[in-house]
Amino acid sequence: MRTSWHGLWGCARGPAARLTPQTRILTGLLLLTVCMSAPVTGLAGLACIVGGTTAWILLCRTPPATIGKATLLGLSFLLPAFLLTPFIGNTPAGAVSGWQRSVAVPWSMFARGLSGMLVTLGTVTSLSASDLREGLLRLPIPRHVSAILLQIIHQAGTLVDETRQVSSAMAVRGASGAGRTAWRVLASLPQVWIPRVVVRAEEVAAAMEVRGYGQDTIPSFHGSRFRGRDLTVLVLAAGLLGGTIALRWGWRR
Repeated sequence: MRTSWHGLWGCARGPAARLTPQTRILTGLLLLTVCMSAPVTGLAGLACIVGGTTAWILLCRTPPATIGKATLLGLSFLLPAFLLTPFIGNTPAGAVSGWQRSVAVPWSMFARGLSGMLVTLGTVTSLSASDLREGLLRLPIPRHVSAILLQIIHQAGTLVDETRQVSSAMAVRGASGAGRTAWRVLASLPQVWIPRVVVRAEEVAAAMEVRGYGQDTIPSFHGSRFRGRDLTVLVLAAGLLGGTIALRWGWRR
């Protein structure tokens, strides 16, 4: 994905934007839990994952181009898991049953990973940087943890941009070829990139200390009222999670 990290946040313009930031964060977490806990080998569990993911994407109205890029990225990472199917032990109960159980392992990885990626994408695109900050401040999370999370997300985008700049500089210097020069440049990458990461971490720590992040005085810029639509979305997400837990409990029995 070549989409800018900072441009990804808050790019959706769906009805979810009218929810409070904390509602969007909690709904994303609930649906992510659904994706990770639903039994994907059954139709009911798969329907919970597909239904919850699709409803959240439509509610957030994430740009189709962004969804397509994220889907291609997820497929490139998760589809190779099916190559492990022949190496997963089969049961002696029968060849068909054995292969079904072998395919169930990479299928679970694929279904959970792709749906979790799309739910996370919908949540990210529905939150701007300011919304994320307000949502974290209004949730029962320690202020120090919220400050660290915000800095991690902010600096991740900066490091991605710096990595692209280093990659461009390496390509200009011949790292894109297959000769000895390319291997030398690649070998020297840790000597260039890691010190920049360390320096960036030290600068961020100093800036946080100057701005008083060691104190419990992080102000809220604007307030948003909790309305009936927020309660409705949270109840629906919690109900879907409850149904998923019931399915998994009954499936295991």
